[in-house]
Amino acid sequence: MGDGKKESSDMHNRLAHVQDRLRRILAVLRDGVIIIDCDGVVTYANPAARLILAWRDEPQGTKLKTAMHSNDKARLPFLEQNGALAAAIRRGEVVAGTEEISGKAGSSLSVECLATPLYEFGEVVAAAIILTDISERLLVEGALCEANTRLQRVNDELKKKNERLQEISVTDSLTGLFNHRHIIERLQEHVSSSTRYQHDLAVMMLDIDHFKKVNDTYGHPFGDEVLERISATMRKVIRVVDIAGRYGGEEFLVVMPETDLQEAVGIAERVRRAMEELTWERPIRLTVSAGVAAWQPGESASRLISRADALLYEAKKAGRNQVKS
Repeated sequence: MGDGKKESSDMHNRLAHVQDRLRRILAVLRDGVIIIDCDGVVTYANPAARLILAWRDEPQGTKLKTAMHSNDKARLPFLEQNGALAAAIRRGEVVAGTEEISGKAGSSLSVECLATPLYEFGEVVAAAIILTDISERLLVEGALCEANTRLQRVNDELKKKNERLQEISVTDSLTGLFNHRHIIERLQEHVSSSTRYQHDLAVMMLDIDHFKKVNDTYGHPFGDEVLERISATMRKVIRVVDIAGRYGGEEFLVVMPETDLQEAVGIAERVRRAMEELTWERPIRLTVSAGVAAWQPGESASRLISRADALLYEAKKAGRNQVKS
């Protein structure tokens, strides 16, 4: 009998010791901890919870909703829905939310709330409400988000500038067509592709008739205007798949992928007619001549250009304003 009493006393002492240790741990936690029973009555609140909620009075034994109304500046709607919260806890549900409250000296706190049921012998007997001040974390996340936004903006600007530099590096500044180096590179790419896949390929060499006379008579500014309009007109007339470039001076090269000689000549004729129909502020009539050549298996890009150039020379020699193939 005496042994039973001693054993019960020892168990009680150990339990008291464990409870004391638990209270000590809860007392030094930075997170607020509130224990409520199934009726929503506060049975425990650690110092961090009272600090976060700015509770001056001891809340133990008070309905949570009543305790929440004791400080108008530290209101948490999440906790004030006492009936809904208690009902959810009785059902064994975990409830979570985030709230903004006013702290000391008018400061604002962001509080993460988590209410979880506590069980005894398989039944819900209470709930633990954990309050975590996440204000600093949100500030850091906000600063990181802002920094990432700024970084993304800088990256976007750099990308645009790089794209512009790339465009400038391959474009003729006056006409907006590809420059000599790039149009040759594109032709070489298509010669390689045609060699590999046995596709048709054609090129057109085009030259503005009597352009030197236009420059000498009306000056270089008007000559530049002519080059710009000729280039713009050519872009409108050729197909989307065709690639036009300024070969040099008043001479242009058009690469026509997967195009046979007959189709290429038709495109060149459309370009020639479009140039012939242009009207100018000065009393002139401008025409163009063109040489069209179809790629032959094993032929290099330079050899293909040479043949088109020779055909252009034939068109000039034959009276200009015509296409030779």
